[in-house]
Amino acid sequence: MWSFIKNREPNIHMKRLFEPFLSYRHFRTRAVDRQNTSSTGLYGFDHLKSPKGFQRFVDEAIERSSELIDYISGMPSSAEIIRAMDEISDTVCSVVDSAELCRQTHPARGFVEEANKASMKINFLNTNHTLYNAVKKAEQDGHLLTEEARRAALHLRIDFEKGGIHLPSGKLDRVNQLNMDAHKLCREYGENIINDPGYVDIFPASRIPRQIQHLLKPIYRLTSGVSKESLGSYEDEQEEVFRIMTEPRTLFSVLQLTPDEQVRKMAYLKGNSVPHANHEVLDKLINSRHELAQIMGCKSYAEFVMQLNMASSPEVVVSFLLEMSNMVKEKADEEFNTIRNLKRDVCGQRCVDLEPWDEAYYTTMMKSSAYSLDSAVVASYFSLPQCIEGLKLLVKSLFGARFDSVPMAPGESWHPDVLKMCIHHPEEGDLGFLYLDLFSRKGKYPGCATFAIKGGRKISETEYQLPVMALVFNFSRSHDSSIVRLNHGELETLFHEFGHALHALLSRTDYQHFAGTRVALDFAETPSNLFEYYARDYRVLKKFARHYSTGEVIPEKLVKSLNGARDMFAATELQRQIFYSLVDQTLFGEQLSVPRDTNSIVAHLKRQHSNEKHVEGTHMHIRFSHFLTYGAGYYSYLYAKCFAATIWKKLCQEDPLSPTTGTLLRTKLLQYGGAKEPADLLTDLVGDGIIRYHNGGIVPDVTSCLEEMKLLDDKNRHIGK
Repeated sequence: MWSFIKNREPNIHMKRLFEPFLSYRHFRTRAVDRQNTSSTGLYGFDHLKSPKGFQRFVDEAIERSSELIDYISGMPSSAEIIRAMDEISDTVCSVVDSAELCRQTHPARGFVEEANKASMKINFLNTNHTLYNAVKKAEQDGHLLTEEARRAALHLRIDFEKGGIHLPSGKLDRVNQLNMDAHKLCREYGENIINDPGYVDIFPASRIPRQIQHLLKPIYRLTSGVSKESLGSYEDEQEEVFRIMTEPRTLFSVLQLTPDEQVRKMAYLKGNSVPHANHEVLDKLINSRHELAQIMGCKSYAEFVMQLNMASSPEVVVSFLLEMSNMVKEKADEEFNTIRNLKRDVCGQRCVDLEPWDEAYYTTMMKSSAYSLDSAVVASYFSLPQCIEGLKLLVKSLFGARFDSVPMAPGESWHPDVLKMCIHHPEEGDLGFLYLDLFSRKGKYPGCATFAIKGGRKISETEYQLPVMALVFNFSRSHDSSIVRLNHGELETLFHEFGHALHALLSRTDYQHFAGTRVALDFAETPSNLFEYYARDYRVLKKFARHYSTGEVIPEKLVKSLNGARDMFAATELQRQIFYSLVDQTLFGEQLSVPRDTNSIVAHLKRQHSNEKHVEGTHMHIRFSHFLTYGAGYYSYLYAKCFAATIWKKLCQEDPLSPTTGTLLRTKLLQYGGAKEPADLLTDLVGDGIIRYHNGGIVPDVTSCLEEMKLLDDKNRHIGK
C-alpha cells in the first residue's frame, strides 16, 4: 500500500476536471450535513450501518479505484493525473481510516472484526506500474503549474519507490511481503498490550490510597478463620482485595500516590514486564524492517524512513540527541540526587538507592510540599465540561470561529458518550468536524490519539471537502462524583491532541496528500506541543477554569504553583525523552554483525543516558507502541518541543489569545499542512533562530527550550544555536 495512504488522511476529487467521469455517491460522508436526521452508518458513511457494510465499502473502493486507474492509463494532462491520484487516495483512505478508528474504539466485536478484514483487503495499489509511470510523467514533463502540485508529484513518486515498485519482480514481491508482515506485527503488538496489561492483587485493601481506589478493581478472596459459634471449626470469610491492572495510566497513578513501597514495586515490575509475547513480535518487526531497508539500498530502517524528514539522516538525529544528552546531564544528575536524598530523609539511611518505582512518588511529594498542591483541589477547577469550554475559547479568540456541539444522525456514532463538534466561521462557514470519544472503557484503544476520518481537499474554486477527525481519550469517571474532573496533566493532553485536530481542521490544501498532519514526521508534533502552552498560561486558564461547585475562577497562585511544580524536574523528564529516542534509533538503526538482544540494548542505553536503574526482568520496550508507530521517528517529539518553545516565545507569549497571533498561526503554519517545506513554514512564521543546518540535515535551535527549562548556561549557549 502507498505510504501516503497509511498516514491516515483521506480526500476527494476536483469536480471540474473529471465531470462527467467522476462520481461522488460512494464516498461523500454525511458528516458535513448538520441537519441530517435520517439514519446513516458510522461516521456518516451509509455503508457502515452494519458490520458487513465494511465488505461493500471495500468492494466499492476497489471498483472506484479501478475506474480511476483506467482513466489515468489514458495519460491525461499532468494536473489531471495528480488529481486522479488524489481521488484514489481519498477513496482508499475513506476505508482504511474508518476501519482503523473502528478497530480501536468500537465496542461491538462484529464491527471490529470486519474493520480488521477491510483494512487488510484493500492493500493492492503499491505494485501498479500504470500509476507509477503516470506520476513520473507528471513530475518530469514540467506542466504542473503550482508548487503544491509539483511537490505532490515528487512525494507520490517517492512513496511508490519506498514501496519497491522500481525493483525487479522478485525483490518487489519480497518488499510487499515484508510490508504486510510489518503491518500484522504492529497490529499484534498493540493487541497484546490491550489483552495483557498485567495485574497485581493487593491486600489488605487499606494499602491502597483512597484517592486512586476508583481506578482499581475491588475483588474478594476467601480466607479461613475460627468460627465464633464452634471453637476449633473453620469457615470461609471474604477479604476485600484491590486488583491493580498495570496498564500505563493506572500504573502511573499507583507509582505517584502510593506510600507503600512494596505495592509500588510489585506494580512497577509487573507493568514493565508484560506482555511477554511482544518480545518475539518486536524482534520480528526489527528484522523485517531491517531486511526491507537493505533491499531498498539503505543501511538501516532509520535511514530508509528519513528520506523526506527534516533531519534527513540517522547521523543527524543521533548527533542531535547526544548533544542534548550532554547538555542536560549535569542538571539531571542534580535532580536525581535531590530525589534520592529525600527518600533517605523519609526512610532513613538504610534506603541507600533510589529505585525506579520511587521516582514518581518522591517527585510528587516534593512538588506537593514545595507548592502546597493538593490533587483534588487542582482537579476541582478542571471539570471536563469547563475544559471543553477552554477549547471553544481557543477557537473563538484565535481564529474568530465557534466550536459547538452538533447533532448526529442515527447510526453515525459508535458509543453513547461520543460527541460531535463543528468549527464554524461566521464568514467562511463550517471549517471541519471533530468527534470526541472521551472516556475509558473495556476494549478501547488505551491511550490518547487523533484519528483521521476524512481529509480536506479542494474540489473546485468554490467547493472544499471538509476534514473530519476524531480525538480519542481515556479519562476516568470517578465513582463518587457525576462530574468528571481532570488533573493538570490530562488538561495538557487534551490541548495537545486538540492541536493535532486544529492542524487538520484548519488546513486548506489542494490535495489531501498534504492535508493537516500529513507532514514530515519530525514536524508533525509541533502544533500539538505548541497548544500545550495554552493549558499552562494563567491568562488563558482564568477564562474557563472554574471550580466545579462554586464557580470560583482558578487562582493565579495555584497556576503558578502548577507550573513551578511542572518545571521542578524538567531535566529528568527531558533526559527520559532523549533516552527513549536513542532506544528507537538503535533498535531501527544499523545492525551489528553479532546481533544483540533488545533487552541488552535498552539496558545499555539506560545506563549511559539515564539515572534510572535498570531492573533485570523489566522490558519497557515491549509495550512502548511509539517504537512501532514512530519507528525511528520518536525524536520528533524533541524536535517539536524545541520548535514549539521558539514559536511560543517569539509569537504567542506576549498575547497568547490575540486574533493577530491566531491569524499568523493559521495563515503561515496550519493552513499549509504538508504543502510546503516545514523549514520554510517555521522561518516564515517566526524568522531566524528556530532551525539549524547540520551535516546536510535540519535540527531545531534549542535555545528557547533550554532557557524555558532553566538549563541554558554559558557552556551550552553556543551549542544550542
